[in-house]
Amino acid sequence: MKKTGNILVNRVIGLTLYLIVGFAFYGFSQQDPVYTQYMNNLLTIQPAYAGISGALNITGISRAQWVGFEGAPNTNSMTISGPLSRFNVGYGISIVNDKAGPIRQNGVYIDYAYRVRLNQDQFLSFGLKGGFSVFQAYLSGLTIIDWNDRVFADDINVKFLPNMGVGIMWHGERFFLGASAPKIIKNRIQSDNAEKTNVYREVLHFYGMGGYVFFLNDMLKFKPTVLYRWSERTPSFFDVSGSFLLYDRVWFGATYRFENSYGLIFQFNVNNQLKFGYSYDQTTFHPTQVNAGTHEFLISYDFVNSRRSRQVAPRYF
Repeated sequence: MKKTGNILVNRVIGLTLYLIVGFAFYGFSQQDPVYTQYMNNLLTIQPAYAGISGALNITGISRAQWVGFEGAPNTNSMTISGPLSRFNVGYGISIVNDKAGPIRQNGVYIDYAYRVRLNQDQFLSFGLKGGFSVFQAYLSGLTIIDWNDRVFADDINVKFLPNMGVGIMWHGERFFLGASAPKIIKNRIQSDNAEKTNVYREVLHFYGMGGYVFFLNDMLKFKPTVLYRWSERTPSFFDVSGSFLLYDRVWFGATYRFENSYGLIFQFNVNNQLKFGYSYDQTTFHPTQVNAGTHEFLISYDFVNSRRSRQVAPRYF
């Protein structure tokens, strides 16, 4: 039984790497990091989110996907954002480290948001994102079938990929609705061999997002959220989640990614500034038998200045 499991793991790993590398020129891979707890930190995909909390915020997320698979995706990110309320401006910076099989990407992006007040409690925010990723791929060490395939003959040491993105959000204390395209430049990467073989191409990603908080009673609130992701020549993803907030302290809920995965979400507000989060995902397809699921950890802190910050209660997004 163990031998059969190992064979299945090897086949899944081989197929994953083939999709990531072999078809990357055509865009058959998920290039932007995927988070289960996206509703608490949209900055990596939505520049209009910068400064939305009304306070200086630092959030870190660590995601270990498909635990038990050799070369499975692993993503770590840190974001810093805050408002410049005098100018209705939000700013932010996103630092992302993403690993999947032989591929490594490290990115640094700056975010800028300009916020227009529609009424006392609602805003329309326009965002810009700019920065770069550093791409590396260790291809020569892979076990492959066709040794004449030039795509896998040489490593890709360091490739600099500048990019930029845009976003828009309509939001208030209890809701948000937005759309974004965080990377609109389609960078191409060629190998360093004489043939200059195309091995990677960034593709356009589009995101639609929304959420609302229902006040059920004095002690209980309910927050449904949705995230739609579209990219060129790849299947679209639609994430839905629902979480209950008990006594403004404990979040617990579930999430479902159509035809992909399902999971549980738990978050704890230590106070109005500090939050810890954890989520567990499991795939809906066959490899669930040979992996221990996906674990994601979140920590978030708001530096609240009572004289300047508009935040007076735990924020919902």
